[in-house]
Amino acid sequence: MVGEVSPDGNFIWNGEGWVPRDEYNPSPEVTEATTTNVFHLGEQELAGNVGWEPVAEKSSEGGKGKLIAMSIVGMLVLSALGWVLYAFVIDAMLFPDPYSKTKFVSVVDDHPTVEDVISGDAGEWACFVEMEIEEDDMTMRTKFDIYASDNGARSYSKISFGFFGSYESDVWIDENQIAWQMDDSETVAKHKVAISGLDTSPAEEILHNSSAPVELCFLHHDIVASMDENPSQKFSSDKERFPDEEGVRAVKVETVMEIDGEDGEMKIAVYFDDDENILGTKISNSSYDCLITFSDGSFSKPSWTNSAVSDAPMLVDLDYADIWSTTHDSMVHSQYNATYSMDGVKVVIYDTEYDDDGNETKVIEHEVSIQDALNGGALIQAMNWNNEPVNCTLNYTDIDSDGLISTNDIVSVDCEEDVLDGMYLGIADENGVAEQVSMDVPWLSPIFTIFALLGAAMLVSRRD
Repeated sequence: MVGEVSPDGNFIWNGEGWVPRDEYNPSPEVTEATTTNVFHLGEQELAGNVGWEPVAEKSSEGGKGKLIAMSIVGMLVLSALGWVLYAFVIDAMLFPDPYSKTKFVSVVDDHPTVEDVISGDAGEWACFVEMEIEEDDMTMRTKFDIYASDNGARSYSKISFGFFGSYESDVWIDENQIAWQMDDSETVAKHKVAISGLDTSPAEEILHNSSAPVELCFLHHDIVASMDENPSQKFSSDKERFPDEEGVRAVKVETVMEIDGEDGEMKIAVYFDDDENILGTKISNSSYDCLITFSDGSFSKPSWTNSAVSDAPMLVDLDYADIWSTTHDSMVHSQYNATYSMDGVKVVIYDTEYDDDGNETKVIEHEVSIQDALNGGALIQAMNWNNEPVNCTLNYTDIDSDGLISTNDIVSVDCEEDVLDGMYLGIADENGVAEQVSMDVPWLSPIFTIFALLGAAMLVSRRD
């Protein structure tokens, strides 16, 4: 290599041979090349020194990333441990203890019976029943809301069945009126009738005289009675949230038994909170589910009653109202045992006419004031087959002498000849001849009707 010094330090290689060191004189090209080489080496050394700085930064960032990752993992682990601790230790400790059979009977006995609700001893009381039944991919849903207090009661019912639509009924009763709203998915009708009072109470009428499955609201009492008759009846108790996994902590009591009016056994579970208050009941079998819940919160008259029209006749029927002899008696049956004022009321003889659509119209043929009918009877004249007048006496008997129209009063007619055969006895006010109105969702038994409707739906689909 040019410029290389010999081992003894006395000679230098000039590119062609060794010359004495003191005689060595490098050419300009060699000096320039050497200088250039030294310069480039310097650049490489500088670049190398600069290049170490990013490596140091990456090392620092990597350490921070690892620290953050380890922190996140630690937090996740702690969270998981905390959740496990809460879910399997703390939460379980907060549940009420399961009941023994003796404890269950004792707790149920402290809850109101239907008699307690009717008498008003239970205060504000409400029960909500939701049913769902599924058969061959078809689902029927029903809903019942039942409210009762010492001065008012309400029953709301709804049945819905997919594209077949829904039917709703809402009834409100207090000491001054009976109001009802009917909705068949096409029309909504709202009516109300003023009354003088009730022979019973709003709660008793709603609980005893509606199609709502009120007995399901008191099923826990039936379970106790059934276990008393059958000591071997299945009984178990456990901890479970109600009504679902997001619900409140509860103790569950479960059994299997038959329900009156329904075929087959049902699995029944009753739930109580930590204060031994009943939260609700679940009933189920392979295709049927029912959820029952309760409330002791206050309620008031529904707002729709304010817009209900008052053009409906009195809600009264006369049994055996059709006349078939010269003397005929009929007994008054007032819907919901309501009583009515006699002001402006008449005792009537009426006939029925039908239009082309089969709609019935009641046509009054004879009438007398109910006050006249009370005082020994009021006289009317009807024509016989020979177009001759025949005397008839219309009479109203106020059985309990309260001066009101009420259940068990008697309406009668007595004629000299059989001239009213085929006509009807009745009472009427300015809104027409009194009649009772169906205010219930149309079924006999909810479960039975659901199955029947499901069967009809399947028949229709097969025909199509």
